[in-house]
Amino acid sequence: MTSWFLARRLQTQLLFWTALIVVISVGVTFEVRTRLNLRMLEQNLRDRIETLVRAVDRTLRLNSGEVPVEAWERRLREFVEADRTLTRLDVVEERNGELRLVASSSESSDLLIRSRPAAITTEIRRIGPERDMISVQPVAASPYVIVALASLDNLDRYEESNRSSTLIFSGILIVIVIVLMQVMYKRTVSKRFDELLAGIRRAKEDNFAEPIPDERQDEIGVIASTLNSLLIKVRSFNDELQGKVAQATENLNRRNLALEEATRQMVEMQHQLLQSERLATVGQMAATFAHEIGSPMSSLSAHVQLLLEDPRLTEEQRETLGIVRQQIQSMVQIVNDLLRSARRGPADFVPADVNEILQTVLRLVQAKLMSRNIDVQAQFQPVPKVRAYPLYLQEAFLNLINNASDAMPRGGRLELETWFDAATDRVNITIADTGPGIDPSIVEDVFKHFVTTKALGDGTGLGLGIVKDIVTSHRGTINIAPANGRGTAAHVTFPPDSVRVKV
Repeated sequence: MTSWFLARRLQTQLLFWTALIVVISVGVTFEVRTRLNLRMLEQNLRDRIETLVRAVDRTLRLNSGEVPVEAWERRLREFVEADRTLTRLDVVEERNGELRLVASSSESSDLLIRSRPAAITTEIRRIGPERDMISVQPVAASPYVIVALASLDNLDRYEESNRSSTLIFSGILIVIVIVLMQVMYKRTVSKRFDELLAGIRRAKEDNFAEPIPDERQDEIGVIASTLNSLLIKVRSFNDELQGKVAQATENLNRRNLALEEATRQMVEMQHQLLQSERLATVGQMAATFAHEIGSPMSSLSAHVQLLLEDPRLTEEQRETLGIVRQQIQSMVQIVNDLLRSARRGPADFVPADVNEILQTVLRLVQAKLMSRNIDVQAQFQPVPKVRAYPLYLQEAFLNLINNASDAMPRGGRLELETWFDAATDRVNITIADTGPGIDPSIVEDVFKHFVTTKALGDGTGLGLGIVKDIVTSHRGTINIAPANGRGTAAHVTFPPDSVRVKV
């Protein structure tokens, strides 16, 4: 039903406005007529009551006293019974500025007036739910006042009846007008507009063969003729344009192929050039680095080995020296990795346990955390191994834990948690602190190189960039966000060992 109205918006609007004009015209006409009739009837009733009040005055002869007071009520009732428009007749006496009911055709003793008027007055007053007309006639040369009360209930019913008939008549008239307008619209407008719309839809579908009928020379015929002329021009322009587009497309395709080939060759040459420069630089750095620290590392390793052979060492001292020797071996391994990178050899990824790597990192930073009064809360759940290079993961976790401890120079809580999410098939690691937190406006930029939240001289802005590179090379993800309540949380995920990682 809604689509039908939308498809015939002009017809709908025409019928709506016609019906609205009819309703307003009929309603206003009947309302004016009803109000004029009511005003005339009220004026007739006013004249009749005032005439009746004067007749009561002449009949009772209140100013002469010829008619005894005892007969007043009987005569008043006779007047009320003789005229159905009257509801009540009263004789009120004024003594010493106060009004007193002397006689009445009603059993009610309520006064209908509050003061004695100077001349005859008539007004409409609402008493309870009904409207009444009250006429007050002061009797000359006497303290008496005649009060007549007439009900306007008949006039109100007449008004209500007129309004009801107006609604019924308006409804019938609207239906008749709508039916006639519908028939007229279909015969003179709707059919021809449908032909116009059909022709426009054919043109939209690139069908210009069948013209729009334009036999009649009225407004719609002129529109149809103009559209036919435009469609002929559009068809000619479309044919010409299609030919030019086809030719331009062919030329563009040839140029695109040549441009793609040139771009591919340029990118390949640039990649080879950058690779050569990188390999040369890395090879030089690796050779220099290995030469400079190779001998000191060998010497340190030998001295640590000698210290470990001392039987007087305590278990704690042996554990500390073992960590030192392990870090020396890590530095040697880094040198070997640099040399391997210079030789363009593949990285050796092996199944690694992230819980063991985290525990190793915690042992490395235990002294630093204790010196800053940082409490460590670790919840390591059993998780699958990930395929990784353990030294790289250790470097990444060490960077994150160092950042967390730097955020709590006066103490706090370091929270570490690992778990496996079977739904996403990912190993999850969370490292959170209770420091001042991170500004949400720079969260997206913290992984860029040289972006840091630390004071000048306290950080280079490279740590999180290195962490991002390591995690990405292991097919992992990392997000930095404000922690719940306070601090910052780093959330890292890796695929389990079942997924082979390539770098």
